[in-house]
Amino acid sequence: MKLIGSIQIQNMVEISHDLALLDNTIGREFEIFLVKLFEKLGYDTTVTNRSKDYGCDMMLQQGKYRIAVQAKRSESELNFTSVQRALGSLKKYDAQLAIVVTNNKFISSAKKLAKIKDVVLIDRKKLLDLIELSNLPVSENKDFILFSNKISKELTKQGLDKESFKFLGLDVPKVDYSLLTKDAYGRPYPLNNKKEKLIDIFKEIRGDDEISVPQDVLLSYMEKYPLMFGTRNESEIFLLDMIKEFIIFKPKVDNYNLV
Repeated sequence: MKLIGSIQIQNMVEISHDLALLDNTIGREFEIFLVKLFEKLGYDTTVTNRSKDYGCDMMLQQGKYRIAVQAKRSESELNFTSVQRALGSLKKYDAQLAIVVTNNKFISSAKKLAKIKDVVLIDRKKLLDLIELSNLPVSENKDFILFSNKISKELTKQGLDKESFKFLGLDVPKVDYSLLTKDAYGRPYPLNNKKEKLIDIFKEIRGDDEISVPQDVLLSYMEKYPLMFGTRNESEIFLLDMIKEFIIFKPKVDNYNLV
C-alpha cells in the first residue's frame, strides 16, 4: 500500500476529524482513498481509465445499482465544470446516480447546476460525514443512497429558504471576508482563481445572453470581493490586465465582453 507521509491510505479511512492528510495527496492517492471508503460502505469499486474516463474516475456497484463518481482533490473551490463532466458519465456508464467528491468546496454555479440535474455534491464537510458513516459498526445501517438523497434535499431546502428570506425582505447578504477572500486553506486566492471568479461574475450579470457588460455594473459586482480584487481602482487595473491576457475585451467604451 502506498504511503502518504507515514500513514497508509487504508488507515486514513478511519480519520474523521482532520482532512489535512488528504489535502497533501495527489489525485490518484485521493481516488485510492475513496475506493477504500466506498468498499467499507459495501460497494464493489472499479477505477476507470484515466485517459478516457468521461468525467468518471470510478464506478460503484451494489446489486444492479451503479454510481458514477468523479473524485476531485483540489486546492481551489470547484465550479460548474465538475458537475457538467459528471453528467456525461451517467449515459456513458449506464449509471443511476452521478456524484462529485472533493476535499474542497463548491461555488454557487456548481450547486445550481447540481440541483437542476440531480448530481450529488460531496464537499469537504460532507466528506467528513461520509467517513463517519463508513466507520459505523457492521451492524449499523450504512446506506449511501439515503446519505446522497439527504444531501440533495438539503440543497433544495437551501434554495427554498433563500427565496423565503428574499420574499420577507431579509435577504441582505452578510459579508464573510474569510470565505470571500481566501481558499479552503486560508491562503489568498491565486491569479487563476481571480480570473475564474471574474468569468463567473460576467455570467451572473448577463445570464445566457452574449451581451456587453457595462463597466460600472461589473466594478460594482467586483466590489463584493474587496480583498480578492482590491479597491475599485485596483479592479480597473485588473480588468486592463485581463484585456492584455485576452480574457476579456472592450467592444466599446466602458463596456466589456468575454473573449
